[in-house]
Parts: sequence; C-alpha cells; structure tokens
Amino acid sequence: MKTYKWNRLALSTALALCSIGFLVQGSVYGQQGKWKSHEDLFSVSAPTEKEGWACGRYGTILHSSDGGETWARQSSGTDLTLTSIYFVDATNGWAVGNKGTILHTGDGGMTWERQESPVDYYHMGVFFMNPSKGFIVSERTHILGTDDGGKRWVVKFKDEDFILKGISFCDELHGWAVGEFGYTYCTRDGGEHWEKQGGYYDLDADTGNLKGDNFLFSVAALDAQTAWRVGILGTAEVTVDGGKTWKRVDVGVPEVQLFCVEYDGVSTVVIGGRGVCVVSKDKGQTWQKAEFEPPVKYTWIYHCAPVGAGGFIACGDEGTIYLKRAGSVWRRVGY
Repeated sequence: MKTYKWNRLALSTALALCSIGFLVQGSVYGQQGKWKSHEDLFSVSAPTEKEGWACGRYGTILHSSDGGETWARQSSGTDLTLTSIYFVDATNGWAVGNKGTILHTGDGGMTWERQESPVDYYHMGVFFMNPSKGFIVSERTHILGTDDGGKRWVVKFKDEDFILKGISFCDELHGWAVGEFGYTYCTRDGGEHWEKQGGYYDLDADTGNLKGDNFLFSVAALDAQTAWRVGILGTAEVTVDGGKTWKRVDVGVPEVQLFCVEYDGVSTVVIGGRGVCVVSKDKGQTWQKAEFEPPVKYTWIYHCAPVGAGGFIACGDEGTIYLKRAGSVWRRVGY
C-alpha cells in the first residue's frame, strides 16, 4: 500500500472521515422533496429474503418484513449511536456502537438486551458465523470474540492504538479486519490468532508530520484467498493470495471516501461511498456504475447488504434506504 504523508490539516480531515461524527450533511430529498428526514443509518443486515434490519444514530433500529420495501422502528433501549448490525437468521441479531454498546435480540428485534463488553470503547463492526460464534472490531485495535452468543465477550486480540472499522469472514476459519492507517489483520483459525498484513504509522523526523498508509473503512472476504478492502481517496484493493499482497484496482470512481464493500456469496461485489456506487458481477474483474433512483450525487451510502437472490439493500445519510431487486435499478424506499 502506498505511504501517505499527513500534514495537520490532512490528518484532521482523515480522522474526521474515520469517525462517525462527520456524517452530518443533509440530503436534498430528505429536506425538500418527498422523503422525510431521519437519523443517519450506518449498517444494514438481511438474513433472509424477507427480513432485514438497519441501525444508526441515537439508537435507531429499523426492521423490514417485506424484503426492504417498507421499514418500521424497533425500540433498542438506548440513545447511543449504533454503528453496525448483524443477523444470522430471522431471530438472532446483534448491534454494536458507542461506549461499548453491544445489543442482542433473540426474537427478531421485538426486544433488545444489552450484553456486557470487556472494554468501554466505540465498537465499529460486528460479524457472526452462527448464533454462537461472533466477533466485534473496536478502538485501540481491539477484536472481541464470543462462543456463546454474547453471554460472555472476551478480548481475542489487541495491537496499536488505532480504530478497526470493518470485519468479514468467508467461512468459520478465514477472516479479515481493517482500519485506520491501513491496518489489516487476517485469521485462518476462526479468530483465535490474528496476523498483521498491513498498516503503517510514523512521524516524519524533518517536518513533524504524520506519515502512514491510507485509512480503510470496510473489508469483504470472498474466500480463503480473496478479499477486497476499501477506504478514503477512492482506495479499492484486492488480495488473491490470502493477504500476502494487496493490489490497488481502478474501479472507475473519483478520489472520494469509499465506505463499504460487500459480496453476495456468488459473484457480485458492491462498493459504495460518498456520491458513488459501483457493482461487479464477476468478482471484481469488471465494474459498472450502479443506477440509483433518485441519484446518490448529493448523498452517501455507508453500508449495503445482499438480500434474496441478486438483490441488495443500501443505507446512508438521513435514513436513506435504497433497494435493488435482481435485474432492476436501485430505488429509494421510505419509512
């Protein structure tokens, strides 16, 4: 990965981009058009063709029972920002966020209960392989794990003082976690051990400025050898050798922040960000700009997730939710 020199202004901007707090600009549709303004959404999960959940600012949790066409609020029991949500089936799900918040539901979101976190950090991403085994990535390069559905969370790994932003597994053994300054970690034994595969941070002795790798937001594990990671400045990179090397790929987007990369488990890879979204139907060999109605030119997509066969749900600023069915454009839906 390319080394970047960060002066104070550039670093401040990058740190703001890596925090949830920068996501405040409005949507013209949310304020002046047909769409109501809602709280920003940062994560979505759709474990079945019909059931889906999204989460965001001030404890917002939304639920859809018709494949993403309509959404209704669920009571999370907190007003803290929730940054990531993950369901393994139609009943079991977790949402994580600020101040060590870990929420769990075992009844499809009708009730949410707080689980105890071993650290009081800002949790950024959650991923579960099954109703028992899951992981959370957090501040200070912490990775938490559970083997009993969250009754007990433990610190599985910690490293330098940076924020991990995304985590993804392709099976119960192989996974990646990514974050600030390009820090990337891989596991091949189900999260028991994590190997550093990238990340650099230092001070320039001559100028006093920071220097290091790019900031990463998201990772998608396709198989034991293949994964994609994305970040600011239009960064999109792929590994095909289990993370030994990462290659930057031109996916046809400008140098904007790319917040998410997702894989549908078959062939489609989606990358979304600030005003852009591109799709590959051949695991990243070729890319096309996604067609959104209305366009995402003045908005941002923070996360997306596959739903059903060939479908995706995307969410972002002011409660923006887009739904794509197989063979159709991405169209905005309301709640």
